[in-house]
Amino acid sequence: MNTKNSSVLLAVKDVVAGYVSGVDVLQGINLVVHDRELVTVIGANGAGKSTLAKMIFGLVPVRSGEVIFNNNKINGLLPNQIVAAGMGYVPQVANVFPSLSISENLDMGAYISTENIQDQKQKIYDIFPALAKRQRQRAGTLSGGERQMLAMGRALMLSPKLLILDEPTAALSPILVQDVFNLIQYVNSLGTTIILVEQNARKALAIAHRGYVLDSGRDRFEGKGDDLLNDPKIGELYLGQGHSPN
Repeated sequence: MNTKNSSVLLAVKDVVAGYVSGVDVLQGINLVVHDRELVTVIGANGAGKSTLAKMIFGLVPVRSGEVIFNNNKINGLLPNQIVAAGMGYVPQVANVFPSLSISENLDMGAYISTENIQDQKQKIYDIFPALAKRQRQRAGTLSGGERQMLAMGRALMLSPKLLILDEPTAALSPILVQDVFNLIQYVNSLGTTIILVEQNARKALAIAHRGYVLDSGRDRFEGKGDDLLNDPKIGELYLGQGHSPN
């Protein structure tokens, strides 16, 4: 993907942010995402990966710096306003309504839509055929992988310009992990820009156009996914010393 000729969709500029006063989890972080990119964010536990995702989506207050989305400053906006601006977010936990059916969960994802919801639901079922077979099944009875599909599908009901995924493969079996990564790549190939925050650094970098490595609330490394995956220093610090990148 040639990012030099693509427009900047999201820019995080020197952002300092945190959950409580006096404790800055993000300490002057910078990040750029171009239209139609798949950008992975990796780092050790406590590096600020999930905080970054929540901050972009308006769930963690920005103390200084700027977040520019689709040419508009969004720091200070509420999450529902950011959704209306064209962004989707799938949290790591509590990302479906367990008592509602698959179909009803998708309906909830389209709560501000002015489009034909049934047409949009069919598009989601085309992307995630496993959901189409069980439209009336309660979300609480789904497997972990199926829940992640539903969570992504619900977030895609409004056709967001940018989708943020926070640890979508957490606690999944290796087979399901690969299935979820394949689906993420497929959704991106359809035109949705994606920020993938992921603990499974090796697999995440393997599918990313570009990646960022966070360390203590700062962006320490940035580059093409393959370049980061094959960088000996990053391999030693973040991917496990002595392992092949493939």
